[in-house]
Amino acid sequence: MNKTDCSLTVIVPVYNAESTLSSCLESILSQSYRDFEVILVDDGSTDHSPELCDVCMERDSRVTAVHIKNSGIFQARKLGAEKAAGRLLTFSDADDWLEKDALETAMSIFQEYGPDMLAYTYDCGTGKVEKHLYGEGLYQGEEIKERIIPGMMYDDVYGGRRLNPSLCCKLIKKELFTRVTKSVKDRITLGEDALVTYPAVCLAKSIFICNKALYHYRANASSCTHTYPLERVTEVRAFQAHMMRLFDEMGMLDRFRYEIENYVRSLLAMMVRNWYKIEFSPVLFSFPFHLIPRGARVMIYGAGNVGKSYVNELKLTGYAKVAGWADQKYEDIREYHGVEVTAPTRIREKDFDVLLVAVLDEETAGEAAVGLAGMGIPEDKIIWTKPRCVI
Repeated sequence: MNKTDCSLTVIVPVYNAESTLSSCLESILSQSYRDFEVILVDDGSTDHSPELCDVCMERDSRVTAVHIKNSGIFQARKLGAEKAAGRLLTFSDADDWLEKDALETAMSIFQEYGPDMLAYTYDCGTGKVEKHLYGEGLYQGEEIKERIIPGMMYDDVYGGRRLNPSLCCKLIKKELFTRVTKSVKDRITLGEDALVTYPAVCLAKSIFICNKALYHYRANASSCTHTYPLERVTEVRAFQAHMMRLFDEMGMLDRFRYEIENYVRSLLAMMVRNWYKIEFSPVLFSFPFHLIPRGARVMIYGAGNVGKSYVNELKLTGYAKVAGWADQKYEDIREYHGVEVTAPTRIREKDFDVLLVAVLDEETAGEAAVGLAGMGIPEDKIIWTKPRCVI
């Protein structure tokens, strides 16, 4: 294949990925869609990744390997885009993989609708699919401004972002990617996806939302998204500065200042969680006061961040009484804030007015409600509402 004739470029930043790079590339090069090139950007790896990149380039004419001094994932992607022959770009991390028909599915949408950006979704590595909180289909012009942009970074109602920023689940026109990234010179490895996706949405004339999972993340505790050296605080500062500048240049800073602040707060919260094993705030999710009568005896089901937030807020406010607390993983927690965490089988031993399911996901909440009802808990006592993030 003549690379100058390809319509799509897949960019893969590579840093010390010798154990996963081969399987990642196999999932890309064995795609049912064939008209693409792959640019491997070796970001100063110190293992055998550079050699693996070169071997792959020798074996498949669609592959180009580039070796650079370690500069971080944002600059590696940017360099890959500069060398790309394709008019469309997509990305993959070196430890993940694509569905067999991922590129064929994505390109068929492009061929039919021609959007500036396609946002599909992914399996988190646990079997859970991360979906965008929008209906599937094409959005254009005013529809983007009225239906996509509000809350895309942070929505008060949902307590988080409505549009996942991951570039590994996007196809984006090269000219749009370049327009957003050309002025960013800093090393960015926290918020690097958001720094491209959200400004690009504001500049796009058309976007297609697809909630099909075409990409698979591999859970990797040593990846850059799970390790936070102290010096990365400066990268968060650079991320914030660039986001504010980009939205200011578009005349949209006043509209997005609050969302940017919340996004930065979420990055700092991840750092604090990693460094100190505590949450940035004792109350991440607001207790649903509007659903629970004052003074009620509340049984809480779920001892993750949502459950802890509910207990903390009840302890702080005294609004209602914690009648009990249960979780499937009770042996890992046992007690928190002076409240014992017990097995779900002990719920019926407690005297309560309301059982509040403390989980983020509606599907998980539904499964929990079915299980609780099966244990004999009256359905009219079981309550769940989408937790509202407060930081």
